[in-house]
Amino acid sequence: MLLLLIFWIAPAHGPTNIMVYISICSLLGSFTVPSTKGIGLAAQDIFHNNPSSQRALCLCLVLLAVLGCSIIVQFRYINKALECFDSSVFGAIYYVVFTTLVLLASAILFREWSNVGLVDFLGMACGFTTVSVGIVLIQVFKEFNFNLGEMNKSNMKTD
Repeated sequence: MLLLLIFWIAPAHGPTNIMVYISICSLLGSFTVPSTKGIGLAAQDIFHNNPSSQRALCLCLVLLAVLGCSIIVQFRYINKALECFDSSVFGAIYYVVFTTLVLLASAILFREWSNVGLVDFLGMACGFTTVSVGIVLIQVFKEFNFNLGEMNKSNMKTD
């Protein structure tokens, strides 16, 4: 899917559709964050001289290569997006999509959510939803220029 986005969809629709660049950057981010975590886990095996430290070293090198490539391509498409679209709109949408895909990738690769209870999961989901809705509202209403004093004056006139 990522290759399809990069080689076919981005050249044709990237400059006119913000979701193309956001999808590329977010999908690459879903490789970046787990790669970093994998490097940390492999480094623990390497430095503790476990019998599997040779395999851990190979894994660490592969993950470093994946990390480097994904960061370089991610920066390239972030810059392309910022050339075509408003940075505040890009940043808001990118935050939500990036975070969602990273949580999904971490849940699949590391099974991080298996020990989380229902109440804790609902709390995290509500927190993430609140932040996401807040970011969208800030972006939607950023063009409006109003303050509390003006709101009080308008309420007094209607009474």
